[in-house]
Amino acid sequence: MARSVTVKFNNKSYNATYNEATDEYEVELTAPITGGIYNAQISCVDAETTNTTDIDIRILKQEQIKITTDDTYMYIFDYKDFSVKDVVELSNYEINIDEETNANTTVNVLKKTTAKANDIVMIKENADIKYWGIIQEIQNENGSKLYQYTIKYITNMFNQNVILNQNIVTTNEIEEGYYRIHSKLNYDFVFDVLNASLEAGANLQIYESNNTMAQKFRISKRPDGTYKIVNINSGMAVDVQGAVFENGTNVQVWTDTDNQAQKWIFTKRDYNSYSIYSAGTNQVIDLKEGNITNGGNLQIWEYTEGDQKLWILEKLDEEIIRYQGIEDYIAEQINKNFINNEDTLMNREYLEVRVKTHTKLNVSVSTIVDVQNDIYNLHTFMTNCTQNYNITYNVFLENKKLIIEIENKEIKKELIDVNAQPISNYTEVFETDVVSKVVVITKDGSRYTLYLKTDRTTTENMLDENRAEGKTEVVYAENIEDAKQKALDTFKGNAYNHNVTFDYYDREIKVGTPITIKTKESLIYDTYISAVTKQKGSKFYKYTCGNIRISFIDKLKKERKK
Repeated sequence: MARSVTVKFNNKSYNATYNEATDEYEVELTAPITGGIYNAQISCVDAETTNTTDIDIRILKQEQIKITTDDTYMYIFDYKDFSVKDVVELSNYEINIDEETNANTTVNVLKKTTAKANDIVMIKENADIKYWGIIQEIQNENGSKLYQYTIKYITNMFNQNVILNQNIVTTNEIEEGYYRIHSKLNYDFVFDVLNASLEAGANLQIYESNNTMAQKFRISKRPDGTYKIVNINSGMAVDVQGAVFENGTNVQVWTDTDNQAQKWIFTKRDYNSYSIYSAGTNQVIDLKEGNITNGGNLQIWEYTEGDQKLWILEKLDEEIIRYQGIEDYIAEQINKNFINNEDTLMNREYLEVRVKTHTKLNVSVSTIVDVQNDIYNLHTFMTNCTQNYNITYNVFLENKKLIIEIENKEIKKELIDVNAQPISNYTEVFETDVVSKVVVITKDGSRYTLYLKTDRTTTENMLDENRAEGKTEVVYAENIEDAKQKALDTFKGNAYNHNVTFDYYDREIKVGTPITIKTKESLIYDTYISAVTKQKGSKFYKYTCGNIRISFIDKLKKERKK
């Protein structure tokens, strides 16, 4: 019989104890925190010999014990620098996240804080983050101890009008992106590939701006610091013909070979104009003889002062939607207006935007949101992207940064069966109270008419086949210049309701998540979660589905045609 048995396990040694009843040696080992396969070395020593053997022991991952309480806390962050201003316990709250109606969330606080409008709040229940929002107002009646906070969902931090076009570059460094390149001599004339040719060797000229693909270029930076300029229509790169770096050599487009003839350097000359050097030379792109007419030829020439050698860069952010993705376009607008704004006072350095998917769409911004005089509301655009393209915005903390993660969740559609899952209070309400035509009368008797379309954009075309069914509203504006805005404001009062709502027990689904819902009548709807409501103390989440509302208006339109 062995005199002793020892076990070496996870860098510790254990002595086994002999059990006379079983005639076996027994030992209790301490399991490591992390699960996995671990080696144990067993040594058996008697008077004369030592025998050693190795065995593998599988350690299962320890189950985490979650301690739940009824405590709910609201963290208040300063909107300027994201510093924590206060942490308060909530007596009660009702969270509303609704990307269609932009509903308010209300919370009651039994404490005066230093919070103010636009500050950011995070509501945490049982150590889980339930909500991110922006404070709209704080009310306190008659000096009571109760303070009521009105809050909107976090995406409202982007509720700002932004400029669609007229993005003239003024920075020293040129960002990668899509551009029109205008002549300093006459802004109406731009780089243009002759006859919109797709062939290598096509001439590069100037031509009046006409918004064609022959006049749009992608500028990207190489690791060596030089740039290449590629026409987005043909994929051909701007090129010094024959790689002959002499005065008067023609500039053309050629297959993208990444050679020296296709390397360029931008040098800023004044507030918004640049000379474009052929890298490694003193030659720049030059408008031959300053000929500012359609077909004016481009060549390289040694740099001297003169507007015929200067160019203005117009950044074309809309092209990002077509060639990179609508998520990338949203990220670009957030970065440009809220993170890397040239007015540094407006920047929120604690924000970081991440793009997880890239949905390329052949659409313009004006097909998604109303654009007036090249101005549109970014938040409205973002929420319309949720409704129409399943674009979602996930918000979380990481390394003291507020991360906005943009993703198309179309491929992650969830099935909701109201008969088989823990769902209650399922209701389906059809209702349309829609003004689909607004006539604006002005002081001088002028009239302006605007029509609603089924995708909730507008048109001035009475014969548009996508017009929505509804009633006519006649309103008054002082001046004809204000008529369109008056009409748009009237449309904003519309109520679109094909509401499918249900309560789901202890199941959190993010706003924007696409779902297929099977109703009690076994009807199937492809829709998405447009709103979530959660009350303190309740394990039920109340969900509202979107898209069905839009489809219902479309059905009315089709019924009218029949």
